[in-house]
Amino acid sequence: MRFLHLLAFGLLFIGGPQVAIAQVASLLADQIRIEANDSLVASGHVEILTDTARLTASRLIYNSVTGTLKIEGPITLIQGDETLFLASAAELDRDLKNGILKSARMVLDRQLQIAAVEINRVDGRYTQLYKSVASSCRVCKGAKAPLWEIRSTKIIHDQKERQLYFENAQLRVGGVPIFYLPRLRLPDPTNKRAKGFLKPVYSDTSKLGPGLKLPYFIPLGKHADITLTPFVSASSGALEMRYRQAFKTGRIQLDGAIARDQLQPGVTRSYLFGSGNFTLPKDFKLTFGFEQVSDPAFLSAYGYSGKSRLDDEINITRTRQNDYFNGNLIHYTTLRGASMAIDDQLPNLQGELLYEKRFFPRGLGGQGIWSLGLEGYQRASSVDHLGRDVAHFNGRLNWGNSTVFSNGMVGRIGVELTADAYLITQDTSFSPTQAFLTPAGEIELRWPLLKTGRNGAGMVLEPVIHLAWSDVLGADVPNEDSTFVEFDDGNLFSISRFPGEDRYETGARATVGMKWTRYDPKGWSLGLGLGRVYRDADQGQFNTASGLDGVH
Repeated sequence: MRFLHLLAFGLLFIGGPQVAIAQVASLLADQIRIEANDSLVASGHVEILTDTARLTASRLIYNSVTGTLKIEGPITLIQGDETLFLASAAELDRDLKNGILKSARMVLDRQLQIAAVEINRVDGRYTQLYKSVASSCRVCKGAKAPLWEIRSTKIIHDQKERQLYFENAQLRVGGVPIFYLPRLRLPDPTNKRAKGFLKPVYSDTSKLGPGLKLPYFIPLGKHADITLTPFVSASSGALEMRYRQAFKTGRIQLDGAIARDQLQPGVTRSYLFGSGNFTLPKDFKLTFGFEQVSDPAFLSAYGYSGKSRLDDEINITRTRQNDYFNGNLIHYTTLRGASMAIDDQLPNLQGELLYEKRFFPRGLGGQGIWSLGLEGYQRASSVDHLGRDVAHFNGRLNWGNSTVFSNGMVGRIGVELTADAYLITQDTSFSPTQAFLTPAGEIELRWPLLKTGRNGAGMVLEPVIHLAWSDVLGADVPNEDSTFVEFDDGNLFSISRFPGEDRYETGARATVGMKWTRYDPKGWSLGLGLGRVYRDADQGQFNTASGLDGVH
């Protein structure tokens, strides 16, 4: 039968330090006896519980005069959520904060294990390990040593500062000594923001040759840090930087580098990228970013980015159950050689405002959405036609409803009306102000056929017939956002296959096809879509490369 030591100590030891023992710890064991020399002996599944630690052992002797515990193993001592001790024998004080553990191991955050001949505990803060071996590697079956290890005559672990101090440290890889350091300091695995060097990074590129990066991390309080990374290669020298700061409602990050190399002798090259996101009142969210570089080839040469276009952007969004708002302003800078010559003729400044509202008509059923949008493009050139600037206002109202028939077929009907107005400047080939309406309607019939395989995989086969009609009533505007059309299973049964709003698919058409999807029990899925489009007449909107030209 197991007993709490609160009862045992209360009967035998009254007053003085023994009362303090009863207040800070509890003892459980299969057997507890009191000997004539004022000692308490506990054996069989011994367990001691304090406010900060838990110890299990096979046998324990408590001396009331010295206030010490002599413990026989196997011993397990758990302190907090991050530190574990394993030992064959120990002598500790009554609150488990001071003493010696023999033939012991210490495990930090389930990541780093340190084995030692002897471990000394001092004030519950310092742990001294003698003749020790530290490693985070598991020793594989048949291997004589871990992949890497640090052997040291003495290791001191400062639990408060979360630091490890090594004396006479020797790094071994595969059991082979690599180098020796008389003193070595490392953060323990629980210290996520310790000042010091991070893991070196080796690189080898065709342009820069072999090189080495040595990051150095500097915490700036609890909410900010900076990482400085010197980079030296066969033909260059650079200093990389990353700055991060967290705020109550968001965070920012800056990444950059400055370099001099033999690719452009005598020229200082650099880049700076910044980004941030913040939560604003009333469910709004703010994101922004900027990207600057000294020359187009710098990012790719050093492997910082493969981007061919830089974006400076600010964006405000709000997403609710039945409405959505988005406002953004973007400035583009091309890094492509062919595009740089005509950069002033590209729409490098773009702005957009969009508001969408979902509603559910009581009399009709189904779901409706109305939206208002304003967007604009600006070119730096002032040359007629080449410097065309466009402002576009858009209003849209659509409604749709679906019905499931008794045989499992799903029918859907939808109608839509779009109104567009354009303001066009610096292009005399178009009228400065234009407006048009686009009515559209669609009917769709699907028949989902489901099957479940022996292994639990589900398969859905859907024959689909989609009928659509739309027309553009009004002017012809410049095509800014729908110059390239991709025809795939994503828009196979769409009412319009143009990606933007400057063009809308017109005429009467029917799409006949099917979709097949396999859902695996492991979480992945595979889909396939097949179909063919039939038109009453070729409207001449699509080229041959799109796969949508002709009447079918």
